[in-house]
Amino acid sequence: MMELRHLTMVNWHLFDVADIDVTGHVGVLGENRSGKSTILDMAQVVLTGASRRFLRLNAVAGDSGKSRSGSKRSVVDYCLGTLGEDQRRRDEARTYIALGFEDTEGARLPVTIGMALEARKSDSRETVLALFVTVGTVLSSKDFIEQRGKSQFPAQWEDVRARIVAAVGEGNFVNHRDRASDYVREYMRHLLPHSPFGEQNASALQKSIVNAMTLDHNQTATQFVRNYILEDSPIGIKELRESIQTYRNISETIRTMRLRLEALRALRVVLGMLEEALETKFREEWIAKRATWLAARATNLDFKTKRRTEMARRDAAAKELEFIDGDVNAIDNEIERLTAAIAEHDAKTGRKSLQQTADVAGQAAHRASADFKARMENIRRLEPLRAICLDGFEDFVPALERFVTATAGADIGGVSDEVTEAEKSFAASGAKWLPKIDEARQTIIAELSGLRGRRDEVLERIRQHAAGGARAYLGDDTELLCRRLRQRGMVPRVLCDIIDVAEPEWVGAAEALLGRDREAVFVDRADISAATSIFKEGRREFRHASLVSLNKLEQFRAKPERGTFPSIFRSQDPDAMAFIMRRYGNVRLADTLDQFNRPGRAIMKDGLYDDGLVRSHRWIESSQHKIGKAAQANALRSLQDQAEELDRLQTEKSKQAQAAEQAFAALKNICEGRDDLKACAAAFAAAQTEIAEAQARLEALDGAGDGGLRDKKRAQQTLKVKRLDERKIQQKAFGEHDGEVRSAERRLGEGESVPGSELNLRVARSIYRKTFPLYSAAKGRIVYRERLDAAAQKGFAEKHRAIADRALKDADASDAERLRIERRVRELLYDYFDQFGMSSQVGAESEPLREVKPWMEQLISDIESNELRQYERQAREAAEKASTLLRGEFINALTARIGKMERELQALNRSLYAHPFHNERYSFHRTQMVEFQPILKIIEIAKTSPEALDMLFRGDAPDDFPHKDTIVALEALLEDPDKDFTQFEDYRNFYTFEIHMEDVATGRSTRWEQRRGTGSGAEQQVPIYVAIGASLAGVYGSAERRAGKPAGFALAMFDEAFSKMDGKNQRQMMSFYKNLGLQFVIAAPFEKRVAVLEHMDTIVEVDRIGEQSRATVVELKEKAKRELMAIDPDLMSEDELATRLAAE
Repeated sequence: MMELRHLTMVNWHLFDVADIDVTGHVGVLGENRSGKSTILDMAQVVLTGASRRFLRLNAVAGDSGKSRSGSKRSVVDYCLGTLGEDQRRRDEARTYIALGFEDTEGARLPVTIGMALEARKSDSRETVLALFVTVGTVLSSKDFIEQRGKSQFPAQWEDVRARIVAAVGEGNFVNHRDRASDYVREYMRHLLPHSPFGEQNASALQKSIVNAMTLDHNQTATQFVRNYILEDSPIGIKELRESIQTYRNISETIRTMRLRLEALRALRVVLGMLEEALETKFREEWIAKRATWLAARATNLDFKTKRRTEMARRDAAAKELEFIDGDVNAIDNEIERLTAAIAEHDAKTGRKSLQQTADVAGQAAHRASADFKARMENIRRLEPLRAICLDGFEDFVPALERFVTATAGADIGGVSDEVTEAEKSFAASGAKWLPKIDEARQTIIAELSGLRGRRDEVLERIRQHAAGGARAYLGDDTELLCRRLRQRGMVPRVLCDIIDVAEPEWVGAAEALLGRDREAVFVDRADISAATSIFKEGRREFRHASLVSLNKLEQFRAKPERGTFPSIFRSQDPDAMAFIMRRYGNVRLADTLDQFNRPGRAIMKDGLYDDGLVRSHRWIESSQHKIGKAAQANALRSLQDQAEELDRLQTEKSKQAQAAEQAFAALKNICEGRDDLKACAAAFAAAQTEIAEAQARLEALDGAGDGGLRDKKRAQQTLKVKRLDERKIQQKAFGEHDGEVRSAERRLGEGESVPGSELNLRVARSIYRKTFPLYSAAKGRIVYRERLDAAAQKGFAEKHRAIADRALKDADASDAERLRIERRVRELLYDYFDQFGMSSQVGAESEPLREVKPWMEQLISDIESNELRQYERQAREAAEKASTLLRGEFINALTARIGKMERELQALNRSLYAHPFHNERYSFHRTQMVEFQPILKIIEIAKTSPEALDMLFRGDAPDDFPHKDTIVALEALLEDPDKDFTQFEDYRNFYTFEIHMEDVATGRSTRWEQRRGTGSGAEQQVPIYVAIGASLAGVYGSAERRAGKPAGFALAMFDEAFSKMDGKNQRQMMSFYKNLGLQFVIAAPFEKRVAVLEHMDTIVEVDRIGEQSRATVVELKEKAKRELMAIDPDLMSEDELATRLAAE
């Protein structure tokens, strides 16, 4: 195989001139920042031709391929020896770097590949002078430098080229300065003679080499396969993207247009509803006006018919009355004649005088009976005197009781002597009591007057308080004083209005102790003199009022001490607090008797007060409290309760006064009356006797007869009564008919608001004539006739009126519906304009039927007949183009790449199958991404039924088409506006990948993702190193070498690899790489050299001194490796390890 044997560096970072000879597997050891990675980065630059597409300099395996410490070192930095920002070893440099390879079997010529570079600090990019491949020799630093005295300098490239050509010949030297890919393909032709060296193979080689150096441990199997195994080969789908985007845009336009069409059609439906509502409104208004006119006409006709009928009935009743009146006059004449005849007969027989005697006796009996009843009523009215005459009426009350008891059962038919005697005795004794009883009566009347006056005063105070005048809780004198002060322009303040008791438990004591001081009046200091003058002038009016001397309060403005009487008050008026301090500042608040008994003034909560000398109880009813709003409201309520109580007492006293008045009048009548009960009874008996005698004589005269005159008179009187009854009936009928006539005439003559009046009929007819042209009379009459036939009312007027009422309600409902629909039209227009933009022809407030409807109909017509068809044609053309491109470019390219991917994975799996690790066989598996399944299914369909792709973007696939669901899913995927098309360009995105580990003995399989989640650090790293090794072996073809064919180079370079593996795993991994035919170069710190030495053939120790690095090469022979393995504790058995420990 072609093995790396030499590394040359001239002006490469900290190496000025360095030649490193190596053989076999190489370990680069050194401290951090010594330059280990510099050597590996040099090899990376040479192998990739400094292609920025692949370079990842100064990166370390295991940290996601990121540069150390965030470094962004470039080829320029390495050439200039950059140490930090603005720190570099060279301002300009010519750099030579090269790798030399030799055939281990000596069958082929050595090959050197390298680069010549120039860099300046003023340039951000290096200049590539050469990318050369030399066959026939291994170049060293002496081939790239020139000696000037004792100093060495990088030679000019042309001089170097001439030397090389002279040494190997023109045919064995190739320079591809301009294209790194051609350079890589060139050295592959010599170093990998058995492998193809096309562009894709060159890219795969470069990618694999860099991936191994910058291997990321923290990635999934899918990321690893995509980034490290599969080729980055995007599919060029620009034209397809543009075509599908065009189809998308047209489809979106069509969708938008159809949405517009749907919105306009919805608007058309609503406008149709609006037309129907207006049609209903106009029809119902037309029917209502017609029904109103017909109802007025029918009612008017009813009034006229009724007037005519009632006039006829009234005239008939008038004629009947005239006849009855004539008959009654005749009867009256006959009665008058008979009366005269009877009177003449009575005069002759004396009957008239007897009748007069009987009538006079009857009147006397009636008067006697009335006098008897009146006297008994007076006796009954004496009853209240028992309650009135209690004190000082010892003789009167027993006499009254005896009299009332004796007369209780008196009757006019017979009055006993006992009653007569009792009546005379009471009348005689009662006369002397009249003045005293009258005095008692006057007393009651005076008490009633006092109650009425007190009630009126209380009600007046309540009324004035309610009207904002006098305050109910203040005394009259205080209120009068305040009124006088206000009349003079002053602002009086009463103490109870401007203070509050802060501690409720002390309210009773505070009210009681302040007493009259609660109504002390304050004025402004400027008004005290004028107020004093007013107070002095009204000394008789203001006897119970008090005025505060403000000029004596200045020294008492201090804050009250806690525990003193003033401390329980709160006020915004300093004069009020000063007043309380002046009057009661030294009064203590005592909660217990011990505190109360201390010297000085004190008060307790229950009102017990000690003024320093005398102790007393201070107490005021709660209804009389005045301090604070609550107390004042209670005072008002107390006045209201007092008014109600006085009103009740007045009512009772009024009844008592009325009873006393009646009793006094009855007593006076009894005492002063001339006729007693017995006299009334005697007069009644005499009158009854006289009546009986007169009736007896009249009956005797009646027995003699009068020639039938009285019978005839009675017959005429009976006939007159009958005729008068008949006249009443006719008069009533006449009145009723006359009233109906007048009512009908009045209704006919009333205003337009009265249904059926002449004016109402004319107005209804006029309104109907104006409304008549507004609706089709033919249609209106048909509807009206149907409603008239269906009406349940009896009369025509009622039917027309019911139709009018219903039509008016329906018209109002239709108008309300019209307003609702117009709002809906505006909402639809607002939605339309918000979604599709404003229109220059109409707006949301345009008239719906006159402006919006024509605009809407025109738009619908344009869309349906022109625009939509045009866009649908363009969509079909774009779909055909997209389908053609999809089939011809995308699907074919994708099929080719997927096929290549499958072959690469199969080759990789074959290599892994032949080289198990840790008794496990590794293999790669793929799974389709769900979102890309339609595309992958289309690829399968294209292989078997290519004609099925003709249905793409057709939109009319039959239901029985076997691939319809796939076609529809693919179209949905391609037409999805949120889908990023760039995902389609990378075929690797279509699959997810997984690494399976199968136990060779048991056949049990484990997924890497499962091991990543639960395994140790080594278990997580081993699969990825196995995979990258197999990938490198696949690129180099080192794992499947065939006899008779030359082997190429198989270089695997790792920077600080196997970081989480123990020594045993590291040795096994390196053994695995050896089995794959790889030559590995591993950079590691000194502390890890024990684990790698036994597998290395060459050790390169890198030291840094100041700003220079140097490399020392040590070659390990087989004996040294065996010795190292012998002392390795990991390779000892337990017994050997125990023996070794015991020996030490």
